[in-house]
Amino acid sequence: MAESTAGATPLRRLADVALVTVVGVLDLAAWGGDRELIGGGSLPIWVVPAAAVLLCAALLLRGRFPLAVWAVTWGGTAVNVVVPTYFPALYLLVATFAVACRVPGLTARLVLAGSALSLGLFTYHNDLAGSDPTEPSHYLVAGTIWALALGVVWGLGRVLYLREQRARATQARLAAEAEAALAAQRLRLAHDLHDSVSGAVAGMILHAAAARTLAAGADPKVAEALAVIEQAGTHAMGELHDLLGLLRAPDHIAAAATLEELIELNRARGLRIRVRTDGTRPPDVDPDIDRAAYRLVQESLTNAAKHAGTGANVDISIGWQPTRVTVAVHSTGGDGPAAGVGRLSTNQGLAGLTQRLQTLSGTVAYGPDGAGWSVVSEIPLSAKGTQDTTP
Repeated sequence: MAESTAGATPLRRLADVALVTVVGVLDLAAWGGDRELIGGGSLPIWVVPAAAVLLCAALLLRGRFPLAVWAVTWGGTAVNVVVPTYFPALYLLVATFAVACRVPGLTARLVLAGSALSLGLFTYHNDLAGSDPTEPSHYLVAGTIWALALGVVWGLGRVLYLREQRARATQARLAAEAEAALAAQRLRLAHDLHDSVSGAVAGMILHAAAARTLAAGADPKVAEALAVIEQAGTHAMGELHDLLGLLRAPDHIAAAATLEELIELNRARGLRIRVRTDGTRPPDVDPDIDRAAYRLVQESLTNAAKHAGTGANVDISIGWQPTRVTVAVHSTGGDGPAAGVGRLSTNQGLAGLTQRLQTLSGTVAYGPDGAGWSVVSEIPLSAKGTQDTTP
């Protein structure tokens, strides 16, 4: 039997309507038009067809409300109390199957007992209305047939339920194993970064500080350049420690360097930076969005310092809107790239930035803009929600 679900496809819903329609037609065919009541008289002819329509409509909701639908169909079998030759058994069997597919063991067993009671009463009433009510074999044969039908329906439902539970347990186990493997990979990466990068950056800071001390009587610009190198190294070391903390404990969001600190650092490198902010930043921005915007500005300023050089003008524009944030960085002028800048460029910064923004459903565009260079990005403030397209 096909079972409807909340997220069923149109084809599944059409098949479910067809199944319920077939159940209603078979029920009315089995009824045969008998309307004689136990106490005399007859039931109005429209009552049974109207009840069939209502029960079919109820069955269409069994995927979302299996217990409620079963209760409705079980109550519908009460017509057998007054019309002993009519019993809407098919509705009850379909509803019992739906419950067996979806509810835990105790509730499913109680539903089985309730369905068996109703079928037993029908067999008893129908036997009393027969031509020879004293013949027990009629009751036993009918009772055995209904017991087999109910057992098969309920048993198939429980098989499907248990299979679904095992599939969910397997999925949860695989997800836990994947998370554990990812955590182990993060930890190994953190160790590798600490061993290879952290030592090199620390050495750079120490050598810059020592050189600045030795160059105390030299050209002031030399001391200033060494101070900037030392400050940049210290800033990079702080970010590296934050990254290592995230890798070791991904559920803990470390306090990242602020945009103001980044701008002041690059001003010390000789960039002329202006910042303009439009709109109001919402209070509950996803930390991943904040970090992506920070990395975009950081990459843009790094490229401006490398390729435009000292004296470059950099305009940073941040626009907050109810559903998105726009970050634009435009650089012009400058004294030109320093010697050897080509060896420092990996050509991977903007490509990695594009990938980072794509994971947040954001976009980024970059390239020449007149006499300068522009990087413009747009990030939805509810990036996770924009990716969810399931109904």
